[in-house]
Amino acid sequence: RQLRSAMGDFHDVEATDGVRFSWNVWPSSRLEATRIVVPLGCLYTPLKAIEGLPLLPYEPVMCKGTCPAMLNPYCRIDFKAKIWVCPFCFQRNHFPPHYNDISETNLPAELIPQYTTIEYALPRAPAGPPVFLWVVDTCLEESELQALKDSLEQVLQLLASAAPTALIGLITFGTVVQVHELGFEHCSKCYTFKGTKDPAPAQLAEQLGISAG
Repeated sequence: RQLRSAMGDFHDVEATDGVRFSWNVWPSSRLEATRIVVPLGCLYTPLKAIEGLPLLPYEPVMCKGTCPAMLNPYCRIDFKAKIWVCPFCFQRNHFPPHYNDISETNLPAELIPQYTTIEYALPRAPAGPPVFLWVVDTCLEESELQALKDSLEQVLQLLASAAPTALIGLITFGTVVQVHELGFEHCSKCYTFKGTKDPAPAQLAEQLGISAG
């Protein structure tokens, strides 16, 4: 019963946030981290359609420490001093003036436990269309490579409806690294680099025709 309950909670979290971890428990020490058989990883589904997703019409509250974390339900809050502690870098941050009325019974949307995923409608010009860069390992069995191709085709179909203006890049690597030019429908074009060489960033930019500005 306990296992079934835990799996149910896991699937609920995945449906709510579009996130799947290789482990559902974070190691609490470096020793525990060394004992993890499977590396700690995360699979995130961008643009996932989430029912009842909160939309906040203001700028997010950012951590002032060494990380760019945002205010979230996992932060420790000192309601009296109006301070929140970042769960990543443990930086103590003061709330902006317009958060002065918050309390344990008057929480902003960012701190409501059920709102682990929220969306901000920023009051500024959009930064541009979303960008997806696929980095694909081609050293696979033929059946696995075909399954990967099928998955990428499904993602393309989803993007066509969910993010029709999205920009997509493709890099494949095996014995060589290939940066594919996707702007040519009838002619395949790519830039090929030897896997045994480590070119300088400036050299790569020149060969790919990417300007420094």
